[in-house]
Amino acid sequence: MSINPTPISSPCIGKCMLGPDKICIGCYRTINEITVWSQVDDETRKVILDTIENRRNRR
Repeated sequence: MSINPTPISSPCIGKCMLGPDKICIGCYRTINEITVWSQVDDETRKVILDTIENRRNRR
């Protein structure tokens, strides 16, 4: 079993504000994704990062 000593960092860029679509205008996460970030493993973080990348590309 390998242990990742450095977990995937938060995509937060310090421009925290939810837009009308309830998506953060800085990092493109939902409030739920922001809330669970510190509690989930890196696999789930990768899924969240893929999801926010898709959101960013749709804008």
